[in-house]
Amino acid sequence: MDNWYTIANEQEVDSPALLVYPDRIARNIECAIAMIGDVTRLRPHVKTHKTREILELQLKAGITKYKCATIAEAEMLGEGGAPDVLLAYPLVGPKVARFIALVKRFPHTSYAAIVDHFGAARALAETATREKVTVDAYIDLDLGMGRTGIQTGKAALDLYRR
Repeated sequence: MDNWYTIANEQEVDSPALLVYPDRIARNIECAIAMIGDVTRLRPHVKTHKTREILELQLKAGITKYKCATIAEAEMLGEGGAPDVLLAYPLVGPKVARFIALVKRFPHTSYAAIVDHFGAARALAETATREKVTVDAYIDLDLGMGRTGIQTGKAALDLYRR
């Protein structure tokens, strides 16, 4: 049996070390696309790899939509030429201005953010308007896990309508 993870020159590798297996990564990307069946429906989260190199492999495979958790990840995606980026955590305080600065800096990347209350939506809209950019926003709904998002019901509907 072939152990793909075996290191041929194990004694020459300083520890600790990050070992990358490009063929394995490419295979995993292919498997993800095959599982979804349509690459346009795939939006991988970059928080696992956080690297331009793996982003480039994903782009070569036809993946155009990405999800990230931080401003730094959103910036890496813009620098790497990702066409569509969703920042999957609500923007708070100075993060709003930093996010809008990215939108302006990378005009060929379509950025979107999530909101979970009216104050966050208003801050995002006001900053985008002031800086003359357009940003899509999605409402983060708490579907029962209690981690993030606004609870479904009247409050969520009111946020949508505003």
